[in-house]
Amino acid sequence: MKASNRTWTRWCLAVGLLTALGAEADPPPVNSAQGARLHGSERFETVNIPLGSIEPGTVSAGPACTTSAMMMAGGRLVGIQSCAGANPPVWFLEGADLVGAVFRAPFEGRSVKLTIEEVRCHVGITGPAVPCTAQNLTNGKAFWEYRVTASTEDAQPQPLCPTGSGFALAAPHAWSTGGELIPNPEYFTFACAAKNEGTATQPFFVGGGVVAKCIDWGYPPWATSYPATVAMEYHQLCTRMAMADYCGEGRSNTLDGTPLKFMGAKDAVQLDGGALPATVDGYSLEAVWQVNGCGDVRPLCLGKKRWDTLPLEATCVNKSLFIAPRATRPCESLNLASLVNSKLLVSYSVFIDRPLMLFKDAGNGYVTTAAVTVNPDILEGGGNVTGIFVDHNADGLPDATPYTAQRKEGPILSPKLPADIQSRMGNLIKPLYRCVNSSGRHMLTDTSTCDGIPGFFLKVIKGDQAIEGYVYSSVDVTSTGQRRPLKLWRSLTMPGVYATSTQAPAGFWFVKDLGYLPAVGQLPGRDL
Repeated sequence: MKASNRTWTRWCLAVGLLTALGAEADPPPVNSAQGARLHGSERFETVNIPLGSIEPGTVSAGPACTTSAMMMAGGRLVGIQSCAGANPPVWFLEGADLVGAVFRAPFEGRSVKLTIEEVRCHVGITGPAVPCTAQNLTNGKAFWEYRVTASTEDAQPQPLCPTGSGFALAAPHAWSTGGELIPNPEYFTFACAAKNEGTATQPFFVGGGVVAKCIDWGYPPWATSYPATVAMEYHQLCTRMAMADYCGEGRSNTLDGTPLKFMGAKDAVQLDGGALPATVDGYSLEAVWQVNGCGDVRPLCLGKKRWDTLPLEATCVNKSLFIAPRATRPCESLNLASLVNSKLLVSYSVFIDRPLMLFKDAGNGYVTTAAVTVNPDILEGGGNVTGIFVDHNADGLPDATPYTAQRKEGPILSPKLPADIQSRMGNLIKPLYRCVNSSGRHMLTDTSTCDGIPGFFLKVIKGDQAIEGYVYSSVDVTSTGQRRPLKLWRSLTMPGVYATSTQAPAGFWFVKDLGYLPAVGQLPGRDL
């Protein structure tokens, strides 16, 4: 997708004609949530659209009108139509003028037809609606958003944005399958917008893709208060952070809707003189994200709690990208004072802060728990469970139990989730209750009655209401790679023996679905 000299000249002239530099980035937003997809268009996630493929749906007055160009001016999708003998001789197509317009893009060895069905003014996720006046559009304070259908030769048209608001922003340039922004003014993409599943006072945005979220957060891939090249670096920085893409491979390590707080270096230094606190307003330190000398975005470090759950299959396909072990690179030991002018973002998250582990004893009894301790001398990553032990009393030392670690099930939402976050997430999450019987058998289930199973009762630890943590109940459960069902199993041969796991232990029978864990790493064979 190399741009020709003619195209670059056309682009420079067009920008001079239609200036749209955008607004200066605002302080860190409060309506923040991570996402598991770059664009949110699922099947058509990797489609890059040639601007030159435009087939306009609107023809301006005059039989000699032809579309000579389509361009992106900041976040504005604009067509230029030349009309011989007309006054004026050049027409600009924008907003509602583009309804019915068709683009064609390479897709799976053929092409996909993308049709703009509806256009409306975009309502961002960080504040009140801004009307799409000519001045607001030119200043980059307002954007159009598009409802688009996608169709291939062998299928009927379907929504390009199956989740979120159903509408998409237009974003310049192209993207690689590994989530890398490729500067090229001949291409653009449609970035699906999130939908508010909460209320006006307690918003909770889910669906869509992180490209649109980062635009709303003030990090668009075009010139704002930063030059275009710097703005694109910050946009890449934002999208990697929003997806928790630790390896820079386009693979998410979070779940759509995960509440997030983030800030730049200057704001982070104000927290504690350059030192990074472990928590901010109930959010746990996740990572410091930086653009390295090669222009790639990688975590400079990870928070200690994030290290506790990262081994849960959040490994890099390219092993050379593996992040340094926890003991040598915790963010809590980093002082940002010397990096205050660096291009970096610091993220805090409330969701992924507890690892859910399955343990087994010699008698085929099972316990699934997030109360674990990890030997820091062992390199964490992959499916290795050596050095992970039950730690029910939370003293940092292995309990004297007969249980040995079997499998890392995935992350679980902490039972200490702040009340306002619980309210925002509403019915999207539900608790897992800790149950035991007099014989010492353990079970996690989603009812406070222990499912009415004879002999089982709630086990309260330090007044926690016997809640081990929270799981998602129904967020985007139809999307591949974004869910991992947690299930309750019963032994066929040993009465009163149950297991809570994503997979059936040998000799166990399915009882019920309990909820969904994040699909960390999206490894084949684990995500449904």
